[in-house]
Amino acid sequence: MRFVPNALSIFRIISSFVLIPIILNNNSMAAAIIFSLASISDFLDGYFARKFHVSSELGAMLDPLADKTLMAVSYVIMARVNFIPTYAAIFVVGRDFLILSVVLICKILDVDLKMRPTMSSKINTTIQLIFVILVLACNCLSINVPYIIKLGAAIVCVSTVFSGVEYVQKYYWIKDELFKR
Repeated sequence: MRFVPNALSIFRIISSFVLIPIILNNNSMAAAIIFSLASISDFLDGYFARKFHVSSELGAMLDPLADKTLMAVSYVIMARVNFIPTYAAIFVVGRDFLILSVVLICKILDVDLKMRPTMSSKINTTIQLIFVILVLACNCLSINVPYIIKLGAAIVCVSTVFSGVEYVQKYYWIKDELFKR
């Protein structure tokens, strides 16, 4: 049981890259199945880590990396094939890029940063996952509902900004640490 959470995170990373040719080839059914399994693994890895007390330093790095990889790859590829508006991909990838940049800078400058997901971040991730599944399901069923896609993209963007603002508020103190050096 000790390795299950990390194995699920690795599965999510691999799934992210498997999705690229599948979405590019417009195989929405396979993409929906793989993305859904990857999404479920996101919830399961945290559940197993907590339930069996098997969290690790590696897992603490792998889980968010897997989440960010799945989101970035999915949103960029789906924008590339015009499944979703490009601005949705920019918001999702931009927020994650900023968060990862701060984490890396803190690591490089040896600033002690124990970043924990906020509640809005968890809600945001869920919204982003549901949106991708919705879009892929619409493509599987050949349902053309651009207004729902645009509304979903807008909800994703608002949720992403809200979550990003909450991170800024929670970790604003880091700027003082960074500029001391």
